[in-house]
Amino acid sequence: MILTYGESERGLVRKANEDAINLSVENLYILADGMGGYDGGQIAGTLAVESVGHFFSASLEPAFSEESLKEAFYAANRAILNEKKDHPEWKSMGTTLAAAALSEGRVLWAHVGDSRLYRFQDGRLEQITTDHSFVMELVNEGKLSREEMRVHPRKNEITRAVGIGEILEVDTGSFDLKDGTFLLLCSDGVSGMVEDCDLESLIASSPRKTKEELKELGRHIMDKVYEAGAKDNASFILIQYWN
Repeated sequence: MILTYGESERGLVRKANEDAINLSVENLYILADGMGGYDGGQIAGTLAVESVGHFFSASLEPAFSEESLKEAFYAANRAILNEKKDHPEWKSMGTTLAAAALSEGRVLWAHVGDSRLYRFQDGRLEQITTDHSFVMELVNEGKLSREEMRVHPRKNEITRAVGIGEILEVDTGSFDLKDGTFLLLCSDGVSGMVEDCDLESLIASSPRKTKEELKELGRHIMDKVYEAGAKDNASFILIQYWN
């Protein structure tokens, strides 16, 4: 049994919601966080999730693999670049992009930017993706701690995005889908507002056995985001697998 629930909300600071999610293709979960101004960011995020969804929905039997996810991301990149040709006023737009697919007992994932995929298994929350951001590079170099990263003035600077150039580097990976595996896809409007330990506690305390329980967990997560100030738009997709 697979239970899913997603939300995308405008924060308390920005005038528009530049995030986007797509759950239209069975067993495929897509999330983006656009950038590039009031219109550009919205368009980039929406184009990205729609392009990835269309890439797979165009096939009667979509074949999920790390390579096909990469190809879908490349299609999203081309769609945004083509839109820029017609609208030079959106020349700075781009987007993060994260996707997870469930196939034959495996979770396949791909991502660009600082939107994240988390896995909760056996009582522990683990970040699967690695942020493509300026501050994460400093963390990896040992120049910054994760605690310092959260309050760094350049914490929102990403080093990789969809729709910026012809060449796109996409991170991919996969792992086994086990009984009880819980997945969280989220924009930095969630991960930047709610500590991992608090996310872990919220997930651990939820039964997650029904769609309503999953929805309730989602509301608790969003409540935490707004309690922390909701400085950015906040989006998430929750995926719960039970044998």
